[in-house]
Amino acid sequence: MYYGEEIIKFQNVGMRYGLGPEILHDISLKLEEGSFHFLTGDSGAGKSSLLRLMYLAHRPSRGLISLFGKDIATTPRHILPKLRRMMGVVFQDFKLIDHLTTLENVALPLQIEGASENEIKSKASELLDWVGLSKQLSILPRLLSGGQKQRVAIARAVVSRPKLILADEPTGNVDYHIAKRLMYLFEELNKNGTTILLATHNKTLLTDFPKPILQLRNGSLSLATISNHQTEPLRT
Repeated sequence: MYYGEEIIKFQNVGMRYGLGPEILHDISLKLEEGSFHFLTGDSGAGKSSLLRLMYLAHRPSRGLISLFGKDIATTPRHILPKLRRMMGVVFQDFKLIDHLTTLENVALPLQIEGASENEIKSKASELLDWVGLSKQLSILPRLLSGGQKQRVAIARAVVSRPKLILADEPTGNVDYHIAKRLMYLFEELNKNGTTILLATHNKTLLTDFPKPILQLRNGSLSLATISNHQTEPLRT
């Protein structure tokens, strides 16, 4: 596997909501181009909050964050949307657009990029076929099951081949057969250079797809072994 530039770098980052206590503290990490990491931790450990910092939905209370080599604190605001378009994000609550069909939801990132109609239809349809939704192209989100919505959200996140994919429990609403198929998709993207950080509770995934594991515990981040989740300090 080729590793290149730093895609994400955190230096002593803390995060809080409002005036409350810090829920993340002294987070330091580097994710390099072409890497694939799992993010684990108990419910409430801060996995979703850490991802929110990465996709610029929340500002840190302290510390430095750089994305794609740019210091977020000093980057002009008009540049931030460009950085966001370099990411594909899979949210736990899907965030599908209710009045758009399955195909139209997946096509959105390509439309924003200005792709041709033929390219948009071809790529979006191909991905929906991969995730097993080729018969639901014209269906609205309200008519889909939770697992189907999850797969639409994943297809939308990866359709434009972003440099970075941040996935929050992307297999949480599907059976293990579909989960493995989705993991093969993430792995294929990773082989082509996409950096992936995937938050999960699924211990079977951690065993069947051995990748470096980042574990959040009590607001701190550490490396964990796959076999027993023993942790060690994270070297940065």
